[in-house]
Amino acid sequence: MYTILISISTSLLAALLVYYTTYSIVGSVLVMGVVLILLNYLIGKSILKKLTTVFKDVESDLKNNRFEKAINRLKDAYKYSKWQFFVKEQINSQIGIILYMQRKFDEAKGYLDKGFSKNWMGMAMQATLYFKEKNYDKVKSILEKAIKNSPKEGFLYSLYAYFLVEMGEKDKALEVLVKGSKKAPLDEKLEANLEALKNGKKLKMKNYGALWMQLNIEKMPQGIKPYHMMLARQKIRRR
Repeated sequence: MYTILISISTSLLAALLVYYTTYSIVGSVLVMGVVLILLNYLIGKSILKKLTTVFKDVESDLKNNRFEKAINRLKDAYKYSKWQFFVKEQINSQIGIILYMQRKFDEAKGYLDKGFSKNWMGMAMQATLYFKEKNYDKVKSILEKAIKNSPKEGFLYSLYAYFLVEMGEKDKALEVLVKGSKKAPLDEKLEANLEALKNGKKLKMKNYGALWMQLNIEKMPQGIKPYHMMLARQKIRRR
């Protein structure tokens, strides 16, 4: 990554300059450390600012139904992946989500499979695609990874439990919901699902509104446009 290369090379040069000027090893090491940290921070902050602008523009495009423009804008942002780790994966997740919302599931899958493991909505969509293919082992591995990376997102526990019930694994579904209730104790929808399953009733996934409907497991009612909410809940990460 360019950020690391620039930070290391510049800090090394600064350290050598200090050493040959003062012949102080301690001073050289201190200067190298300060320059390394400072440059890494400043460059990273600059790239993050540019990515934030891109994502805001993408959000505006989606609200105005300019889907192709949004995707092209994201693809153009691939250039920043040479500067920071995980930028490409985050962009892949967002492109995959947009394609999924357009019901271009085959295209979406290619991007989601190469997406960011901390983008829990992308992971939820990826798991749903594999569920529809009846690749249940893949569904489990994806959602377990998603929960590990986003342990306080109650929706993930409910979704995982829903899939497990459909797979005929009610006991495991109950274990997942119990675990979720401990990690996300304020999620009333999750608690409602836990109580429903304990009482032998169906999970109330519709309580999650657009979060649930945008997975296209059930037909989405007219008028729902979850694009704004979908992107607003995602965070750009430097690491």
